[in-house]
Amino acid sequence: MSNSVSENEYKIKPFVDINIAEIQKPGKYRVVGKIVNIAENSLQIDDGFEQLSITIPEEIDLKLEEGLKIRAFGYVNIQPEKQMKTTFIQDFSVVDLDSYRQINELEQSLRKANT
Repeated sequence: MSNSVSENEYKIKPFVDINIAEIQKPGKYRVVGKIVNIAENSLQIDDGFEQLSITIPEEIDLKLEEGLKIRAFGYVNIQPEKQMKTTFIQDFSVVDLDSYRQINELEQSLRKANT
């Protein structure tokens, strides 16, 4: 029996790491930013380029507060406005965002060079 994936098997598409301003179509994304506003079931994050409204998952162990750096994974709808239905939120307060962005830019350029 072979370990390769058959043509009939489906792979789940990964979340694409992206700046909020670069989101032009609906899809699965992961974004990093600071919380700028918290409402009952949603919050606004700012990644330095644009803000995004995201839903708060029902089960979350993270203490959310304004100013906290987070990484959010979810599906972004474009209409009527950009909004993420969040699957997972990760505390990113100890991550150096400049280094994180530089690494992501390098990874993206390597992917483009290999395609």
